[in-house]
Amino acid sequence: MRIALAFTAAMMAAPAVHAAAKPTAVQRVTANSVAYVPTTVTAPAPLVVLLHGAGGDSRSFLDEFKRDAERRGIILLSIQSSGRTWAQHEPEDTEQDVRNIKASIRDLSAEAPVDSNRTAVMGFSDGASYALSIGMAYPNLFRAIVAFSPGYAFAPASVRTDQRIFIAHSRRDPVLPADNTRRMVKDLESAGLSPDVHWFNGGHEIDRHLKQAAFDFVVGNPLSP
Repeated sequence: MRIALAFTAAMMAAPAVHAAAKPTAVQRVTANSVAYVPTTVTAPAPLVVLLHGAGGDSRSFLDEFKRDAERRGIILLSIQSSGRTWAQHEPEDTEQDVRNIKASIRDLSAEAPVDSNRTAVMGFSDGASYALSIGMAYPNLFRAIVAFSPGYAFAPASVRTDQRIFIAHSRRDPVLPADNTRRMVKDLESAGLSPDVHWFNGGHEIDRHLKQAAFDFVVGNPLSP
């Protein structure tokens, strides 16, 4: 099922839990990913997989969230898209971005104390669209989804209706219009999902207050296995 697909010119703008962590720092995990393990992490902790916007890079996107992760004891894993942006179709096992994301989670989980029952995917813009798509495609891997200013989503034929989804979008977004996200939310609700939707006044950006709300959402109760 294809949900609220919209493109604009500007838009082209279950691992195991392990006990020991690498030394705290930004660490290269694979050729396509970097991670941050906060000093506060001493036990199995939530993992947030970060997906940058179109034309972005994994290291810069990771830097935007390190302080939040440190304060909450969340491990971050930021992925670099295989192209300028993420694939704009339903994710598949053979797709390069899917392979890169799964490999990065696997490799990090072998070294850091990742709680596999609290793994979320979080993205901005194109990264938010892909977060929704890959999150719904692999609900046993991603127990929660956070989408900041998404433009589209591809839902599988059957969705896990208890999957937790957080969406934040500006009413005045000049890049990916709010009306598109309103239609997307209706489609998600029609599929049986209950997205937690937040609106703000601003541009095509991550609202700082809603970023805090999103991290609060991530560390909430995990889904049952």
